[in-house]
Amino acid sequence: MVENRPVPRSNDTIVLGTVQFGLPYGIANRQGKPDIGRVREILDLAYHLGIRVLDTAAAYGDSEAVLGSCGMDRWSVITKVPSLKDIDDPDIGDVVHDAVLQSLDRLGADSLHAVLAHDRRDAAGDRGRRLRDALAPLVASGHIGRLGVSVYGPDDIEGIAAGNAQIVQAPLNVLDQHFITSGAAARLIAAGGELHVRSVFLQGLLLMPAKDRPARFAPWAEELARFDGEVEASGLDPAAYCLGFAAGQAAVSRCVLGVETAQQLSQLVAAFEAGQQAGHDVHNLGSDDPGLIDPRQWETAS
Repeated sequence: MVENRPVPRSNDTIVLGTVQFGLPYGIANRQGKPDIGRVREILDLAYHLGIRVLDTAAAYGDSEAVLGSCGMDRWSVITKVPSLKDIDDPDIGDVVHDAVLQSLDRLGADSLHAVLAHDRRDAAGDRGRRLRDALAPLVASGHIGRLGVSVYGPDDIEGIAAGNAQIVQAPLNVLDQHFITSGAAARLIAAGGELHVRSVFLQGLLLMPAKDRPARFAPWAEELARFDGEVEASGLDPAAYCLGFAAGQAAVSRCVLGVETAQQLSQLVAAFEAGQQAGHDVHNLGSDDPGLIDPRQWETAS
């Protein structure tokens, strides 16, 4: 029950990420994929705390179906079409149109807040035009609100037309600041786009005590120790420190945060509010080393 909990101010900056609902996701994930009871509890608490937007994807295991079983009537949902890299150009239109209809069916939803290309190559050039043309009828009918793309770095938005980048979801955290420092975020906003950031905690690495970090990260002990020191000096906990940086960027519209339990969600919302109230300079923490900041290179982490 959540009725007796105090209601904080609106949390419309937070998007609840749901990859954990369909997959055991994240380097710091110790609880695995939550069962349907825990998912319902998380969703109920999120709504109570003022969160109204969910982020999912066809590629997130059975996340869309799990959400659909919980009822999506009160939610705005952002989903992503799976990579079309194996689809020939002439077939893109039919495939992407059908993929969105399948997502709507799994979600049990009448409309989507946005549809993003999960593979930036599907949003660029001629393929991007085919994708946009295929989804135009669903946009016109109100089944899709906006079109966007999920990327990994600032270079990924080059060659993507503004119509396919109304929302760009990208990683941003105190170690990976590239989307801001490169000027990509400013250019996106100037073109009328909206920036949603994910990996604010670097898939949970930045929330782990130093003693619990996998041995894989030993080469970056100095960088991580510097982060630990800055967090301690700030008087904040790591979550508040990281959220304060991300939410404090003028170009950031929304932060995508994933949890495995309702307790984690409650703690993150409190940390989000604490972080927003504390400004701190993190320019000395940024890293250019993909081995540290790109989770795609963590496959050998132990």
